[in-house]
Amino acid sequence: MIAWSAHLSTLFTELPPLERPAAAAAAGFSLVESWWPPAEDPAAWAQAVRGAGLRAAAVNADGGDLAAGERGYCNDPARRDEVVAAAVAAARVAVAAGGSAVNLLVGRVRPGEPWEDQLRAAVEAVRAAAEAVAPMGGRLVIEHLNAVDVDDPLLWTPADAARFVELVDHPAVTVLFDAYHAAMAGLDPVTELDAVAGRLGHVQFADCPGRGAPGTGRLDLARLVARLEEIGYSGAVGLEFLPGGPTADALRTLPPR
Repeated sequence: MIAWSAHLSTLFTELPPLERPAAAAAAGFSLVESWWPPAEDPAAWAQAVRGAGLRAAAVNADGGDLAAGERGYCNDPARRDEVVAAAVAAARVAVAAGGSAVNLLVGRVRPGEPWEDQLRAAVEAVRAAAEAVAPMGGRLVIEHLNAVDVDDPLLWTPADAARFVELVDHPAVTVLFDAYHAAMAGLDPVTELDAVAGRLGHVQFADCPGRGAPGTGRLDLARLVARLEEIGYSGAVGLEFLPGGPTADALRTLPPR
């Protein structure tokens, strides 16, 4: 059965990072996830997650200088070792927190370099990272990003992410489907699930526009979950929305699970 996962980089941010897992557990969650780093001491975060009786649904690998616009660097062949190290670090935390999934962002298009070369570099880097994390009990999920919020992402749509995963061709690599990013790309998230059916490793949701709680935009979370169940997905849906106030108030908008 599909379960909600509290994204602790957007929810419960009224609390310090190491206090958020306990707050999520008190709110009824069994799963949590986070951007990188999840706390100043990632190992302490993993301990806080397990101590609260939770498991990590996903942990982001380092995506570079996000404030400067980086969204991963897998398409830079000079940074392949850095990609592998980032994936291993995140997998270590995810596994310690009872999970396995690492969200490895592949990057934005690098100006002046052939797109095909960048794609090849990203595929090779992700495959190398998968080879490194799989023996640890880790796995990678590859996310598509919309080109409105992120300038020229390498993977624009769910179908792009699915094709990329097919090129990587590794059992420890699947798709992270993000309903918000799909909607911001002008697509219907429910319809787009057909493009990733059979390759889904994780799902995230925020309403669109605005990246707010369910009911603040035009997306129907209940319809999305129903379609996920129809295509055989039984993993987590990460709630990566901005609550716009106390997290407890925003959670009241969730469909029952």
